[in-house]
Amino acid sequence: MPHRLFATLMIAGLALCAATAAAAPAAATPTVNRGHALAIKLTTKSKSTCTPVVRYADGTLQIGTAKQARAGRLAWSLLVPRTAPLGVGTWSVRCESGIAGKGKFSVAPAQGTTPDADAPRVVADKQGYSQRSDSFGSGSSFSYGIMLRNTSTTQDAMNVYVLVNMVAADGELIGTATRTISVIGAGQTFALGDSMPLRTQVQVTKLELTIRLGAHQLKQSHDVPEFANVRIIPSTFEPGWVGEVDGEVLNTTPLMTLTNSRLSIVLLDAAGNPVGGGTGYTSSPLPSGSRMVFLATTGFTAVPLDRALTPVISVEPTYTAG
Repeated sequence: MPHRLFATLMIAGLALCAATAAAAPAAATPTVNRGHALAIKLTTKSKSTCTPVVRYADGTLQIGTAKQARAGRLAWSLLVPRTAPLGVGTWSVRCESGIAGKGKFSVAPAQGTTPDADAPRVVADKQGYSQRSDSFGSGSSFSYGIMLRNTSTTQDAMNVYVLVNMVAADGELIGTATRTISVIGAGQTFALGDSMPLRTQVQVTKLELTIRLGAHQLKQSHDVPEFANVRIIPSTFEPGWVGEVDGEVLNTTPLMTLTNSRLSIVLLDAAGNPVGGGTGYTSSPLPSGSRMVFLATTGFTAVPLDRALTPVISVEPTYTAG
């Protein structure tokens, strides 16, 4: 059974102010405050299952529960998150027979607040993936890479939650992965690489991303290790595929010991586009001024070796004094 993840709904019975968006063209774009509900109502002759899809100004999606029309009427009330990007968004209702309705709305600050001009946004500059059918069974392995950029030059993005949906050609979700990144520094890019097994060999045709920030703070310096002699290594038993990424990690931080680190690796093709990714770890203490070998062996087996040319590494380190 494919994984499914549906956005949280806020039913109309809750006492929230909702802006009504009708299927017919409206005289003005309705405005919805953060933390309030966007009401979608329309009439349709379709007897098939219909699903509302909301796209915010930064491209992130919110998907409601599937329904069938009753007496030709459909209605949803979708909560606009308090972290939703300000600006004009769109909604559409997609039925098995086609698009039943669509419209626009505008997201405004929560009532009693003003926009935070310095609040950071994290966007996906590039993304890509590889999928490989299992030799035995009906599943497949899936490897993806996403380059996440903090657009603010003055604010660090903290506790960045990333939800990645794998979408088939018919729009059905066939896999979901999530990750929380502790910090993406002001003006910096984080290479998010990971993988997951899928229960099906149905081909993924696109990635659907939802990115939310838990908090932000004024720009600070963040200690990170350096890397050298990084190489993409073919699989021992299947040399046409990537087996691992290895290299050296260097602790250049004075008077601090790197106790452990979580490595996130994105593999790029000749054009600089992601073709997959994976993860690795270091767990042995690395004193200041020293180096050691790292081996990242998880997540790369779906990536053809001839497509992966450049590894990009981001790290979440832990240091202790001494």
